[in-house]
Amino acid sequence: MIDNEVLKAIRERKMVFKFKDEPLKEDQINAVLQAGYWSESFGNCEPWQFIVVDEKETKEKLYELTKRVTIYTAGIKNAPVTIAIAITGCGTSHYIEEGAVAAHNMALSAHSIGLGAYWLDVYDIENRKNSVEADAKRLLGLPEEMRLTYFLPLGIPDQRREQTIARLDDMIHYNKFGNA
Repeated sequence: MIDNEVLKAIRERKMVFKFKDEPLKEDQINAVLQAGYWSESFGNCEPWQFIVVDEKETKEKLYELTKRVTIYTAGIKNAPVTIAIAITGCGTSHYIEEGAVAAHNMALSAHSIGLGAYWLDVYDIENRKNSVEADAKRLLGLPEEMRLTYFLPLGIPDQRREQTIARLDDMIHYNKFGNA
């Protein structure tokens, strides 16, 4: 089996929901932001805007908002930083994918430097005016035409999650489904 640093990081990264009450260094945050910046995008349009939220009051409000869509919100409140990933129009309708690629790269890079993260989707597929996405956009001062896709709570892990996954052999099919 081929193995390298990238494959190891992908294999070992787990979502982290609990963080130590310790501030992050600026170079740690910048490394994660760089990973989002270097993400691939449709047509190479680079549509990302990243909002680094470290104010306690703003994180509390985001925590309250996200409780409307998921139970996995505690990280927003207890992580020292939450990064909001917003997508500009950029001539593409792939805002969900664009945000997911950036969020995944950022979470993976966080793991590679000893931090923990998880990404929490907040986009509203119907783009309603009373959605969590719309309310969070107003709170963060985003223009209406931008889409807010994900939050990435980021910090020093205060947990180690073990995860069991299905066997790879049970997921692989050749040429058509059912052919192993």
